[in-house]
Amino acid sequence: MSSHHEITHVIFDFDGVIVDTEKIYSVANDTALKTFGRSFNNTLKNGMMGRKKTEAVQWILQQTGIAEHVTVEQYDEIYDKQLNELLQNAPILPGAAKLIEYFRRNNFPLAICTGSNTHEFELKSRNIQTLLKNFDFFVLAGDDPEVKAGKPAPDSYLVTMKRFPNPPKMAANVLVFEDSINGVRSGLAAGCQTVFIPQDEFKTHDWEERIADIKPVVAETLKSLEEFKPEKYGLPPF
Repeated sequence: MSSHHEITHVIFDFDGVIVDTEKIYSVANDTALKTFGRSFNNTLKNGMMGRKKTEAVQWILQQTGIAEHVTVEQYDEIYDKQLNELLQNAPILPGAAKLIEYFRRNNFPLAICTGSNTHEFELKSRNIQTLLKNFDFFVLAGDDPEVKAGKPAPDSYLVTMKRFPNPPKMAANVLVFEDSINGVRSGLAAGCQTVFIPQDEFKTHDWEERIADIKPVVAETLKSLEEFKPEKYGLPPF
């Protein structure tokens, strides 16, 4: 018997949950930073994941000590060129299609909530349009005027919940799937049951310290969406 609140709505993050784009973002950031004499690492990666793009770039420039002589626009010019070349071939992550189709088959309202802007999302989703038809709508926090602050703030998920045609009775009825610390913090701050699926290759040496506050309060931590068991949440089996 599940001890969770009843699940009535489901929200997926996009990057690192549905599509395997996080490696691509790392390559693009490393290329841009190397132009200015710096390099990208997992500490920077974890700090920027889930944020709106402009917020993420500003944060990177500050953390690497180049904010005084490199503008967001200069960084973006190099970064965007890399993304445009690489994002179109981002593969779907294991277990994602099966889980999305499961929720649709069982008539759950489904949404995507991502820090991406419209341009990035269109690039990444070009080859998976059939899968994306399972979703009722997308919130693209990167340029959505209603999302005032990106993840880890709760805004993205609060806006997403509000946009369901029949919104959930309470946030605890919403199941969120996230791969980043910032994203998990956002889902939890919004009051949702949040499943954490971190990618091992992006963990830092101080990983346990970084997740110490969220580890006890996430719904569960999985290595992959393939490990998700609906029955744990009182849902029908696959």
